[in-house]
Amino acid sequence: MTTTSFRYLLACAVLSLGFSAGGRAASEPVPKFMPEFTPTFTVGVSMHFMRDDYAVKLVESIEAVVAQYPGSKVVVTDANGTAQKQLADMENLVVQDVDAIIVVPIDEKAILPAIRTANQKSIPVVAITHIPGAEVLTTIASNGDFANGRASGDLLVQATHGKGKVAMIGIPYSLWRIDERERGFEEAIAGTELSVVARQSGLDQAKVQDTVAGILVAHPDLAGIWCAFSNQLVGAADALRSANRKDIVLTGIDADKVIIERIRSGWITGAAAQFPREQGKLAAEAVIAFLQGKEVPPAFEVPVGLVTVDNADEMEARVWGAEVRDAKVRNH
Repeated sequence: MTTTSFRYLLACAVLSLGFSAGGRAASEPVPKFMPEFTPTFTVGVSMHFMRDDYAVKLVESIEAVVAQYPGSKVVVTDANGTAQKQLADMENLVVQDVDAIIVVPIDEKAILPAIRTANQKSIPVVAITHIPGAEVLTTIASNGDFANGRASGDLLVQATHGKGKVAMIGIPYSLWRIDERERGFEEAIAGTELSVVARQSGLDQAKVQDTVAGILVAHPDLAGIWCAFSNQLVGAADALRSANRKDIVLTGIDADKVIIERIRSGWITGAAAQFPREQGKLAAEAVIAFLQGKEVPPAFEVPVGLVTVDNADEMEARVWGAEVRDAKVRNH
């Protein structure tokens, strides 16, 4: 029996005595443990991959919150961008009888069986981004994908004055979170004089760079490019740099450090930032609140933030916790 399971049974016994003495009503939810016991617990974190700044910072944030409870631990799995690997990862976390699971999905549909198994075992699941059809404790940034697509689209409209030819870089299959980003972008450009003349897909940075290079040849009068996530933005920016085309507006989603550097140098116009520190903190705190028997809202939203050349230093500090670059420059 795990430490948490023992404390759970003990808490239930204490509560049952309280009921007969006029304590908590029998119809109210029973906490998994009593806060004063400061118990230990294990949180499983199922990551879509661990190869970018976002993933690393999010896990660090979760670990920082859990570290406030001595003896508790975080078990992190890395699906390495493979849906079936993430399904197996989550199933293994259920077998390990973790006390909760936080998941960043690579393919929302593929992991539904594992989420259902967790539900059957009464293991709460916290989703970072909406997972259609899933029963979860709460969702972090449930509308974030659409909002980021819309914000990055609005920026492209503004920078192009709403006129000209644009290219969209997506992925070669349907994922809810990417579909929502595209929907947000398309809503932003609707009613403008922008026309999408190329829709391409790619996951690998080098492949996207080659793809964008081809688009530039086919459409030399291109006004803008929109990308769905980080690798695409970097690949597209490098294609623009190779072609010496700073006149083309490039926007998209994610604000990894390499993206912010390209924003500073002018090869990316701007990007909608995700906030991994805030997302990880909210997810971990939701788990702990549940384990303490507290009510957890069904969703938490994280504000949209655009990174441009005008605010790159401040946004880097906000997203990644880096020192503000201006301060360093002034000290030289």
